[in-house]
Amino acid sequence: MADRHDRPVEELLPLQLDAANERLETHAARIPLLRNRLASSGLTRITRPADLVPLLFAHNTYKSYGESWLAGGQWDRMARWLATVSTYAGGGSFAGVDGLDAWIARLEAEGRFVACSSGTTGKPAMLGATEADLAFSSRAGVSAFAWATGIAPAGDRKFFGLGPRMNVTRNERIRQAMIDAYGSATEEPYQLPVPPITVGSTMAMILLRRRIAEGSARAAEIAEFERLSGERQAGLDAAQADAVETLIKSREHKLLLTGFFPSLYPLALAVREQGFAGRAFHPDNAVLTGGGLKGVTLPPDYREVILETFNVSERRVFHLYSMQELNTPFPRCGAGRYHVAPWVIALPLDEPGERLLDATGGEIQARAAFLDLSLDGRWGGIISGDRIAIDFRPCACGHQGPTIGPEIVRFSDLASGDKISCAGTIDAYVRGTV
Repeated sequence: MADRHDRPVEELLPLQLDAANERLETHAARIPLLRNRLASSGLTRITRPADLVPLLFAHNTYKSYGESWLAGGQWDRMARWLATVSTYAGGGSFAGVDGLDAWIARLEAEGRFVACSSGTTGKPAMLGATEADLAFSSRAGVSAFAWATGIAPAGDRKFFGLGPRMNVTRNERIRQAMIDAYGSATEEPYQLPVPPITVGSTMAMILLRRRIAEGSARAAEIAEFERLSGERQAGLDAAQADAVETLIKSREHKLLLTGFFPSLYPLALAVREQGFAGRAFHPDNAVLTGGGLKGVTLPPDYREVILETFNVSERRVFHLYSMQELNTPFPRCGAGRYHVAPWVIALPLDEPGERLLDATGGEIQARAAFLDLSLDGRWGGIISGDRIAIDFRPCACGHQGPTIGPEIVRFSDLASGDKISCAGTIDAYVRGTV
C-alpha cells in the first residue's frame, strides 16, 4: 500500500468487514468469551460496523481475574482465566513459580506471551499475545515512525532510551525493532541506567502504597517503602546526570531520542544549563514519544523547550496514540491528528459503550472503541476508557481515513467516572468459567 493513511473510508469498509468476519470465525472457535458474546448477540455475520458493538470487550475485561488469585499465587487459575480471553490453552505446570514475573516468564517459555500494562492502579491488564503479534507490533512501530517523520530506516542514528525500560517482552521487541531499523552499527544504543521496571515490582509497590493510604501497612513496610523510594530517586538523579553527559558528547551525531515528555523535559533543562542547545546538536535529530503528561505538571512551553534544545523540527517528531489492547500505533500528522491504520476499524461509541455514533458528518466526542484486525493472540475488539474527538472526513494534512484529535481524556478522570454497560456481564461470564 503506497500510503496506508490515504484510503477513503468507503473504499476500505467492505474489505474491513470481510476481514472482520474471517477473524470472527477463527477467533470465536478459540476464545470462550468471544464465543459467548457472539451467541448472546444472535449475529451470524457482520454486515455493518454497528454489528461489532455487542462483540467488543470492555477494556477491564483483561483485568477480570480475581485479585485474590494473583495475591495468593494461584497461577493455574490465572492461566485458566487467561485462556478465556485468549486464543491459547490454559493448562501447564506452574510448580516453582514464586511471583507474577515468574508466571509470565513460564508462560512465555511455552510460547504463550502476555502483553501487560504497568498496573498503575494496582491491577495490571494481561493480554494474550502470540509470536505473530510481537512480530507485527514491531513492524508496525517502525513503519508508523517512517510514515510520520519521513525518515527512512537507514541505520544511521544513535538511539537514546531516555526513560526507564518496562521489562515486558512486547515493549522490548518494539524497542529492539527501532534500534535495528534506525540505530547505527557504530554507535552503541544508550539506555537510561536505571533498573528495568517489571510488572510484578510495579504492582507490589502500588499495593503497598494502597495499604499505607488505608493505614493497614506495618511500620517495617513503611520504612522499607521510604528506603526504596529514596534509593530509586538517588538512582534516577544519577542516571539523568549520566544521560545529560552522554547527550552532550553525542551532539554531533544524528540522534533518535525516545521517552515521554515528562522524562525529556528535565534533561533538556539540564543540557541547557551546560550551555548546549539548538545548533549545538545535529540538525536532523528525531524524537519518538507517546501519551500525555502522565499526571506531571509542566510549563506550557515544555514541548518547544525540548525540541529547541535538541534541534528537532516538528516534522521529525513521532507522537503516537495507542494502547496495550491494540497491536497498532496511530501516528500523529503535521495537522496534529492521529491517523487510524486501515486494518483497524474505528468504532466511536456513546459513553456507556452501547451505541455506535455517526462521525461521517464531522468531528464528534465519543468513547474510543476499535477492532484491530491484526491480532492473533486475542480478539481485537476493544472498548477503551478514553474519550476522543474523532472525524471520518479527510484530514487537514491531506490524508484520508479516520483521525483522532490531540485532546484525549480518560473517563476515569471525569466526574461521571468510567462506566461501560457490558463490563458487568463480561466479568460475570469470565468468573463463572474459571
